[in-house]
Amino acid sequence: MTERPTSERLFTPAFAALLLACVWYFLVTGMMFEAIPRFVSTTLGGQDWGVGVAMGIAGLAAALLRLPAGRLTDLKGRRWVLVLGSAVAGASMLGLLAARSISAVVGFRLLTGLAEAAYFVAAATALQDLAPAGRRGEATSYFSGVAYVGFALGPVLAEWLIKRYSFDVVWLLAAGLSLIAAVLSLRVPQNRSSVLPDGRFWPKPLLHPAARAPGAVLLIGLMGFASFVTFAALWATDVGIARAGDVFMLLAATVLTVRVLTARVVDRIGARATATVALSASAAGLAVMALWQAPAGVYLGTVVLAVGQGFMFPALFTLVILAAPETERGQAVGAFSISFDLAFGLGGVLAGTVANWLGGIPAAFWFGASACGLALVVARAIIPAPRSPRDSNPPPTEGGDAGGAVGGHSEAAGAPPVAPPGHPDTTGFRPAPE
Repeated sequence: MTERPTSERLFTPAFAALLLACVWYFLVTGMMFEAIPRFVSTTLGGQDWGVGVAMGIAGLAAALLRLPAGRLTDLKGRRWVLVLGSAVAGASMLGLLAARSISAVVGFRLLTGLAEAAYFVAAATALQDLAPAGRRGEATSYFSGVAYVGFALGPVLAEWLIKRYSFDVVWLLAAGLSLIAAVLSLRVPQNRSSVLPDGRFWPKPLLHPAARAPGAVLLIGLMGFASFVTFAALWATDVGIARAGDVFMLLAATVLTVRVLTARVVDRIGARATATVALSASAAGLAVMALWQAPAGVYLGTVVLAVGQGFMFPALFTLVILAAPETERGQAVGAFSISFDLAFGLGGVLAGTVANWLGGIPAAFWFGASACGLALVVARAIIPAPRSPRDSNPPPTEGGDAGGAVGGHSEAAGAPPVAPPGHPDTTGFRPAPE
């Protein structure tokens, strides 16, 4: 039996502590966006390839470790994986104090990627455990919102620390913030499964059924966002914007505003309608930037795109949570989050290819808009319409099989998994003592 909120209260002490821990953790992640490229290119004298490898290795490591991180989150417990992820992240930051070569930086960034895989999956899963059944979309909005805060403020903080002090101060502060995240994560219940439902560490199928359809939509839709991230800074400079960083600040501020002010939209109108708004707005924003090649076009397109991004992740992630049995929630989150790494890897490469062969950066934005349009078609085809305004979960498939479009296990009513008549309860899901 799992630990469940007894009321509709969302901001319990444990939920607030974990959300605050996420603020510090994602702030560290954002600091690395600025510090690692500068450190490799200036202090170590690295070329573009060195910067790319140092930044990209963390994402590759995270993609490879998300599935086992999800399994560990279910078996060892949410708190255990959160603290482990924070500790490894802190250790990787301290290691950078001794880095004197690009290969050393790459090695420590590899550790950072392993930590990110563990922390993200455990945090996303634990927040859903702590949220009432009717407010899981809202919880997801807050979680993804604090991530954008960290991604936006982290580079600004790192740039200031580098100019005012040194890279070593950045590494030390990042390690300290990781430690704070670990301490705050101690407030989170373990909520672990005491058994392997299929008797194996590696599940079959490898990609959890609850994550397949939402993950496919996210993968295609985020390729559009990847085209923006890849070329926004260059395009802003090309059209005459003095500080390209202002575009990213505008993006983050808009996404955060949307997620805070509309946090309960997914719970109220359902995932299908929310995903439709998200993908339509994302496509429109990229089209505006491709057509209106001026500073005003970049700013307007960024705002419209950010509105879409503000809705996309909460809508699709909520589908995963509703469809996955609680004993397998970590596995489902791990499988779903792989879409991030694949989308940004594939999307950036494809957008660059299109830009190179078909008309420059505006063509890349058209590619992104087309990807969002395709994702919209896919989403409308595979995400069922809700049965009521507050129920976006599809009906379970025959026999409770989770192999339908978005999975077959329903938690919309907040009920725990129940064993079939005549069979013992083998869910094994229980809250560990705090």
